Amino acid sequence: MSAGGSERDSGKRAGADMRKGRQSASGFKQHVSEQKAVPGHATLAKARALDVTGFVEARSFEINALQRSLESAKTSGNARAFQTLPRHLRRRAASHNVKRMPVRLREKAISEMKKSAQSSKTLGEAGKLTNAKKNNRYRRRRARSVRAEYELRQAGKRWLETHVWHAKRMHMKEMSGVMVADSPNERSHRAAYRAAMEKTFVQDVSFYRTIEVAGSAEDIVRLVGRLVAPQDLTIAAPCHADGSRMASLTLYRAGQYPLAALGPATALWRPPVEGELRSMWIRVHPCIADPVLSELANARSQLQVQQTLGIDDISSDLVSFELLGNQSTLMLCSILSHTASLESCGSSVLQ
Repeated sequence: MSAGGSERDSGKRAGADMRKGRQSASGFKQHVSEQKAVPGHATLAKARALDVTGFVEARSFEINALQRSLESAKTSGNARAFQTLPRHLRRRAASHNVKRMPVRLREKAISEMKKSAQSSKTLGEAGKLTNAKKNNRYRRRRARSVRAEYELRQAGKRWLETHVWHAKRMHMKEMSGVMVADSPNERSHRAAYRAAMEKTFVQDVSFYRTIEVAGSAEDIVRLVGRLVAPQDLTIAAPCHADGSRMASLTLYRAGQYPLAALGPATALWRPPVEGELRSMWIRVHPCIADPVLSELANARSQLQVQQTLGIDDISSDLVSFELLGNQSTLMLCSILSHTASLESCGSSVLQ
């Protein structure tokens, strides 16, 4: 090959290298310019550094959106408009009268009141509830409403008149269809024992069933005699017949003594009144009340005195209390002392 040809080849190679160099330089400049165009992007020279200001500015929209979502999450859900107020601005009436709310929250409060569960109330043009609920507190606390609710809650069982007092302090238990106090909620055994031994202990025994037998005194003694032992016929003695003392009995099925015992009972004659029939109250435990009633009816049919003797269950008409302790008589006399100056049957019994 000649010298001219080699020079031409070397010139071509040099020109190609120069063109490649210019292209690479322009590509490098374009890459650097693209990096500068992206905000917050570190250049190759600052690869190990972080521009905090540029990073925050680039993501300021995302941060603002996150803060707005957090604020909206606080006010959404179960929180109502008046609950978003600071504590010193909250008022009970704010939930019923939107005029007490700040202006910025009134629209939200009105919309919440329209969507609330108080469907029986209506919202007026001024943003205030105008009509009260039909079943408001005034109607609920009326005597007949309380009585109706009281009877409704006793479905299938009977409450004593002291039920509310006991239910606040003791565990209640159903016994023979009656709700009675089972155990106290606090430790009071020592206080109860001390009161029963030294002072006075009062117990509501209205859960006992009371059966009234009315008629002539002779027929009543004959009827009750069919259900008791011969030694228990002391109910006809003068100490019991005047109604000042209560007799303890053990009842059996009619004419089956000493077999088929029913259980213990107490008998009390009502004080005699001139011109009226005598009556006796027989108090028994509720678990044997129904068998005793049936046996009394059976004994009445055996004696053939259906027309002269009446047997009724008067448990719902009486409230009974028992007083135990050394000072029971003293307390009873202090309660009944106001009758001492009156000429009545009660004063004579007290004397």
